[in-house]
Formats: sequence, C-alpha cells, structure tokens
Amino acid sequence: MPKKRRKILSIVIIFCVVLLLGKFLSNPLNSVFHKVFSPVEKYFWDKGQKTDTFFFYLFQAKNIYNQNLFLKDQNTILARKNSELFNLAKENETLRQAFDLGEKEKFILFPAQVISKQATADVILIDKGLKDGLSEGMSVITSSGILIGNIKKANTNFSEISLITLKDFSFDITVGEAVALAKGDGDLGLSFDYAEKENPIPEKSLVFTSALGGNFPKGLLVGEIEKAQVNPAELFQTGKIKPYFKDYLRGNVFIIKN
Repeated sequence: MPKKRRKILSIVIIFCVVLLLGKFLSNPLNSVFHKVFSPVEKYFWDKGQKTDTFFFYLFQAKNIYNQNLFLKDQNTILARKNSELFNLAKENETLRQAFDLGEKEKFILFPAQVISKQATADVILIDKGLKDGLSEGMSVITSSGILIGNIKKANTNFSEISLITLKDFSFDITVGEAVALAKGDGDLGLSFDYAEKENPIPEKSLVFTSALGGNFPKGLLVGEIEKAQVNPAELFQTGKIKPYFKDYLRGNVFIIKN
C-alpha cells in the first residue's frame, strides 16, 4: 500500500477511535473531550459536507445537462419566431407601400420574388412569368417606386429582368431642369450623357425617369448624381449616377402591368 494511502487510513482510524471514546466517557469528561477535539470534528464535518455537495451535483449533472438543452431549444424556437414576425412585418410594410404607390400613380402592380442574379451580366430572375400575365418590356420597380429595370424575357414560370445598369441599357432621365440619357455601364454601374450645359447638375441631385423615350413611366426614382463633369471641349455634361435599387434585390419587386 502506498505511503500516502496508509497515512490517510491511519487518520481515519484514529478519528473513529476518538469518536468511540467520546461516547463511553462520562458527561463531564465527554464535554472536555468534545471541546478538545471539536476542531478535528469540524474539519471532518466540512469535508463531509463538500463530499455530499460534490455527489449531489455529480448525480444531478445529467438532469442539468438535459435542462440546458431544453432551454437552448426554447431560445432557438423563440428566436426563429421573432425573425418570422420581423420578416412578416417588413413584408406587410412593403406591400402597404406598393399599395399606396399604386393608388397614387394608378399603377397596376404585381409582386414577385427575386430568385437569383446572373454572374456575367446585370440580369436577375424573378419567380413570375407568362402564366401570371407578365410580358416583355414591363417595368420593374420597388415598393417605394425606385426603378429596377424591365422584363427582358418572360418564360412560363419565371422572367429575366434587365437591370438599368446592364451594359448598353439606356433610357431618358431628368435631373432638376436638365434632361439627359442614362446608360448602363455593367457591374451595377450607371452613367449619364447628353445633359445640356445650360442647366448645371449638382452632385447629390435626385434622378428621375422621363417620359421622352417611352421606356418607363415618368417620375420613377432612379438614384442620385454621384459625379458631374463639364468639359469645355464637349457639347454636353456627363457623369456618374448612384442607382438606388441595389439595396432592394433580396426581397419583393413589383411589375407595372399597365
């Protein structure tokens, strides 16, 4: 037997003998005995209490683990429900905005969901098509009237949408008093050209669609002027436009049917 174990065993035996002696002593001697050996009794009592606590948590460990798993599951369920309620509220707000816009502008708006975006071109796919009454050329906007593009091709169950930033896509715009031509640069970039010099175009100016070219309804919000250039050697102003639709390609879009 190792030396350390023998030492512990000896202490335990001595303690047991001390307890037995305490029981057989007379009352006066018993009191003196307990007074002398009370520190030793207290030591073993504290150790015993700690041992009981240890074994309590040891046997309760499985129950505690199962309760933690249950609480984690409940938290996950609540988090998912909160997310669903948030998304529902957001979708309801989007539909309300679209309804208000349709009432104001007399648009017949049809909702659709963006499925994906082509990697090689500024073209997105939506989950509505010919069976839903969509056709080529229809304008696509957000619920708040921001221009996204138009239907390039309508298939039976889905449609391809040309974004206004598609390379060589062009349409007429107005910036304040100036009239210009917006042109897609690809990679979600948009520029403008053919703006008269007589009407200076400040940066941050809002850009809207014009009815001149007949591509889109008048007054749809396109974005804002990012940079305007006036070259004395050129006849017109040119510059860059920051399109606003880029933050709206993950939710619902709306097709103007009329």
